[in-house]
Amino acid sequence: MLSLTVSTLFQAALVPLLFQHGAVAELLGCDAVGCPTNEYHVAQCKVGNATLKALGITNITTTLDTRPLTWTVGFQELPKDNSHPEAALVLDKNFYLGTPPALRFDNNTAGCALFFEGVSANLAVSQDKKNSFTCADALNADCVSDLIRQAESAAKLAGDSDACSQLRDSLMSKPPSSCNSVKGGNWGSVSSRPLTGNQTLETADQSQCRATTGQGYDLRLVDSERHYLADRTNKALSQVLMGITPVMTILEKDGKAKAELTCLRLVDSEANQTNDEPSPKSLGSPNGVLSSPSVYLATLLVSTFLYMF
Repeated sequence: MLSLTVSTLFQAALVPLLFQHGAVAELLGCDAVGCPTNEYHVAQCKVGNATLKALGITNITTTLDTRPLTWTVGFQELPKDNSHPEAALVLDKNFYLGTPPALRFDNNTAGCALFFEGVSANLAVSQDKKNSFTCADALNADCVSDLIRQAESAAKLAGDSDACSQLRDSLMSKPPSSCNSVKGGNWGSVSSRPLTGNQTLETADQSQCRATTGQGYDLRLVDSERHYLADRTNKALSQVLMGITPVMTILEKDGKAKAELTCLRLVDSEANQTNDEPSPKSLGSPNGVLSSPSVYLATLLVSTFLYMF
């Protein structure tokens, strides 16, 4: 498996404007990239060491290249963890950065990604926008613009190995007042991950499933958020699997930072909405009847794995 230090990941020159803000980016899922399925028609997208059962993919248009970067969220189920014996289910939500082949950062560029998973369960959009929305729909326009402005003002990424975590702490300590409607103005858990520096981001093996819409793109796991669920009810599952996670990408060149806020969620897949699966034993709805495609995804993908034998 190819392993690159992220300080050598991008060599192309950057212009001061790092992000191009354009139209709403549609969220795409397994149906768009052709995820393999098992005999029960459940998606089995193997990326690196993870087998993902659903995806959500979107683009970020930058001036790094004529081609966009991509963010992919995917989830996998893990065996029960002895450190949390009370958990009925253990789920990982993985976040991958997709980059065009041969794209390189230069030495004057620093980058971070922040994952606002702590508010994911509190965010929602209307059904008609579920796969095509902006963060302004999930948060509000003032909150998004104020948060981006706060991040760009606070970012001091160059030459400091702790810069990403310091930026996270700065944003968490004083959320913009325009974001008070989001979980009472509390971001909850926010993870920070460097995109440049001396850390190593390995290129994920996509030989069995390509989890990005970019042709020939490299894919790298940037963050993984683990969730321990006390039960397998629709409510518990949908809070994790149907939540919306804001992801902030910050790039700084020559001391000038630019931030982009992208909102990711898993996308319903036709492959995962078959009626061929064995009936779940306990799904939190009468007679195992599921009330909507979104809840169907959130419940079926896990329950099938647990009960098909």
